[in-house]
Amino acid sequence: MTKGFMGDREKALEESYFRQQDAKLLDKLRHGASLDEIAIALRDKLQVDNPELLASARESGVTAETAPAFLLAPLVQVAWAEGKVGKHEREAVLRLAHDRGVASGTPAHDQLLSWLEQRPSDTLFDTALDVIKAGFDVLPHVEREERIERIVHACHEVAAGSGSEIARLLGLGDGVSGSEETVMGTIEARLRGRAG
Repeated sequence: MTKGFMGDREKALEESYFRQQDAKLLDKLRHGASLDEIAIALRDKLQVDNPELLASARESGVTAETAPAFLLAPLVQVAWAEGKVGKHEREAVLRLAHDRGVASGTPAHDQLLSWLEQRPSDTLFDTALDVIKAGFDVLPHVEREERIERIVHACHEVAAGSGSEIARLLGLGDGVSGSEETVMGTIEARLRGRAG
């Protein structure tokens, strides 16, 4: 009987710890925390819930200092959708990063610059989406959908940055290419938990 009681107590303590990690992350997401703070809370959650995913992020070269850039990887992925990053796409990624608290001269900013010069691996992009999705999974459905929409909107801003001025002037749309649409559709599907 003591063994069963101790096992139940250990399980209850473990579940309590999981809830605390989820609550920390939820608090950071809800209260406009910086990407640095969100990255730390997400790391703590993954250490408990999904150490394999955390190990994959580390294997992709992500550090505590570059984690904010990692959370912006979908923007970089869209910037590379056409095989190269144009000036306007680069500017859009860096502006959106700045708006989210990634200051020039920080390791996260330097990491973004590096990724905009040399395309990261698909593994990095896939791992980033898995990590972001894991973070969003602590949110209630409506909030999770709002966060996904924000990422999709930011990705669209990057894609539209590369759009042809002629297309816009002629009223032929925002100039987002088919390859950019495909990448954005994949990002959205992965974040929503559908095969992309």
